[in-house]
Amino acid sequence: MRLTDVRQTDSHKYYFRFFTEKPDGKWFGSPGTTLNITDLQVESSGDSVTERHSVTLTCKSRCNLTDRSTFIWFKNTQSLSERTDRNNQLILQSVRREEAGNYSCAVQGNNLTSPHRYLNVIYAPDKPVISINPSGEIKEGDSVTLTCSSDANPPVQIYTWFKENETSAVGSGQTYSITNLNSTHSGWFYCEAQNKVGSQKSAAVPVNVKGMNISLF
Repeated sequence: MRLTDVRQTDSHKYYFRFFTEKPDGKWFGSPGTTLNITDLQVESSGDSVTERHSVTLTCKSRCNLTDRSTFIWFKNTQSLSERTDRNNQLILQSVRREEAGNYSCAVQGNNLTSPHRYLNVIYAPDKPVISINPSGEIKEGDSVTLTCSSDANPPVQIYTWFKENETSAVGSGQTYSITNLNSTHSGWFYCEAQNKVGSQKSAAVPVNVKGMNISLF
């Protein structure tokens, strides 16, 4: 019997049986033979890692490998040649967001490669940037919209708007609109972006109301 494309589910105890023309002519091959299918798995010290923290990936096998086994690591199917050694652990120190990706491992001299495991690198929002629409001079009574943008993983969950010299927030959400502009709206505005990792404030931008003309600069 020949097995092809062997899978973990093929791990069993196998016996053979044969029959002859005689009434009692059948025999059972006892005790049989046990087929153990080894596999490789990448295990992580966490489902995700915070940027600049450390994470350990471990290449594990159901098979008892020798101490002389050499492990090879891959990221997004590309070999990490500098991480080929006899240690079954890949330790990433002070992780950068660029190191997020699919990691897998193999044992040198063996065609088996583990399924990939995704390493998710989470980080607090980058310093937000405010854009203004429309930009330039705006007439009194018109509207203006400020938009706060920041890269984060997971994405920003809360945007909050502030006006300098005011004790409480003036708005929430990624955009903040001011309608019916008048001189009382003059001031410096900034936003704060927040996710579960942390928060970051933008630089303040001025909204200046001059008489009948409002200019943003």
